[in-house]
Amino acid sequence: MSLLVFFASRAKAGDPVNCSNCSTAVDSYRSLTNIIWSCLATIFLCTWASLHPNIPKPVDETKLNKRQRLRAFLKDRAFPFVLLLVAPDLVLIWALRQRLVVEYMIQNGKVPTRKHGFFIIMGGFHKFSRSAPLDSAPLDSAPFDPLKGSNVEKRSKDKTDKDHGEPIHPLDRFDVCRLVDDGVLELPLEVEVDDRSKSDWIAKSLVLLQTLWFVVQCIARRVDYLPLTELEVVTLGYVLFNLAIYVVWWDKPQKVARPIRVFCGELPERNAEQEWFKREMDASSWYTNIFNTIPGCQGDSVDLRSVEQTPTLFSGNPPRRWPFESVPTEVLAVMMASVVGGLFGAIHFIALSSPFSSNKIFILWRLGSIWMTVAPLPTLLACIALPLWEPLRGSNSVLGKIGIAILLFLEVMSVALSRSLLPIGYVYGRAITLVLAFYGLSSVPPEAFQSIYWTNFFPHI
Repeated sequence: MSLLVFFASRAKAGDPVNCSNCSTAVDSYRSLTNIIWSCLATIFLCTWASLHPNIPKPVDETKLNKRQRLRAFLKDRAFPFVLLLVAPDLVLIWALRQRLVVEYMIQNGKVPTRKHGFFIIMGGFHKFSRSAPLDSAPLDSAPFDPLKGSNVEKRSKDKTDKDHGEPIHPLDRFDVCRLVDDGVLELPLEVEVDDRSKSDWIAKSLVLLQTLWFVVQCIARRVDYLPLTELEVVTLGYVLFNLAIYVVWWDKPQKVARPIRVFCGELPERNAEQEWFKREMDASSWYTNIFNTIPGCQGDSVDLRSVEQTPTLFSGNPPRRWPFESVPTEVLAVMMASVVGGLFGAIHFIALSSPFSSNKIFILWRLGSIWMTVAPLPTLLACIALPLWEPLRGSNSVLGKIGIAILLFLEVMSVALSRSLLPIGYVYGRAITLVLAFYGLSSVPPEAFQSIYWTNFFPHI
């Protein structure tokens, strides 16, 4: 009890408290190392569990050297993980777009379950060409020798080892559905899709317990009027967004390494939608690709027949107008991106009720939070005003012409601001809050070291 009175008196006096050994002396105090470790461990576990990348390019890894293997790992595994750490809102938009495509496929009877839909659009089927015909080696009529094995088994083993096949391109949802309807291809069973997934209940339980503990202790600190560090606020934003990503990708197979090889002849002619994606891909440039990536529209300009592997942020060639006929799908994606980005910025306002080391740090954090929250608004306004053009386009009345002029002005201003304000302001807000989150650890207020005793009974790392 005397120790508690001592620490409380020192905290009220405003003198610095050395809390490096507080966790060992009194259970109701935590050290700076505990704060950093709990935040970083929570971010890593949530990011690792929620990431469901697309299937990488199917190559024979036995023929790759160390440099090629490292390059493939950085491109197919490390890049999506870093992207989720840096921009979880962008990954959430990507997940929402994929879920939209899967729901469209289920509604139109193209796939039996969501797992099949996700497996198809993530590159689960890949067209291959055989390096040699199946019947090139004649069978020997010699009797079966149990010590050597049959000639059929020997030839089958040689084919399995040598004829890996040459990957041509992944199959999009249009080609897979047509091959299934024609009887050329058969979808795997749901248990077979689960068998290819790398997720397990132990990892899911560990992440769930760690996430639950972190959220509970953050809520408990606010109830007891104890401050949260800036790093804990940033971590809370990551936790909430990764939880949303995990829910959206709940039925998506995780970290599938190899697709199903499809050996078939010439594919049918492209349908109208595939031709549209092909034209969009041919007309796109690096500039349009960058701006299409921000709202998650990069999948709208990808023709899978023209690439060797499913792109990292491929969303599955979403339908052009679904689920709303009056709103194009790319406009719906931009609206989702604006809302998600604004919500991620609004989470950072939680830290404004905690004490800062100086007034300058407080102002910088507030500006960063405002920029992240306000920057997507012009884009959202432009998307909302776009469907209003249709009822006013054919109007000849004075009010109709005034409405068209107002909408035109709002549309031009919104597009102009979104092209400049959204990238610059949002990146500035994200960068400044991340820097201040770690900078604030150098001057943590004494009250932040006080822990909620009963939260220690929750299993956590």
